[in-house]
Amino acid sequence: MKQPDSGAQKIPCVLLVEDEAEIRSLLADEIRAAGVFVVEHTNADEAWDFLQSGARVDLVFSDVNMPGTLDGLTLVRLIRAQMPEVKTILTSGNLGPRNISDIGIYLQKPFRMRVALNHVLSGLGRDTL
Repeated sequence: MKQPDSGAQKIPCVLLVEDEAEIRSLLADEIRAAGVFVVEHTNADEAWDFLQSGARVDLVFSDVNMPGTLDGLTLVRLIRAQMPEVKTILTSGNLGPRNISDIGIYLQKPFRMRVALNHVLSGLGRDTL
């Protein structure tokens, strides 16, 4: 998937990883409306494969609990260890007893789309709404 450039300025890219289609679609629409390129995946395995392909990603916004061999927490830890320049935001409606002290920004579900969008924009170094 080719990412667009805006002249000399690159359009930021967010990798959105969420298995709930409605949440993924609504959040992707909000982020795109703010002028950000969004790549969507339904699980952490697909997202990790995409990241390993060498695609440029500026921020990963991921749910924790998804189908597949990787969960969002593992994905974020892999990113932080191997791609420290990529910002991460993690979300969950049921985190359970997991330790998240090392993952950075965490949003509890349900969240307001505006709050999530502001975290994304802030993570990209852009003005929030």
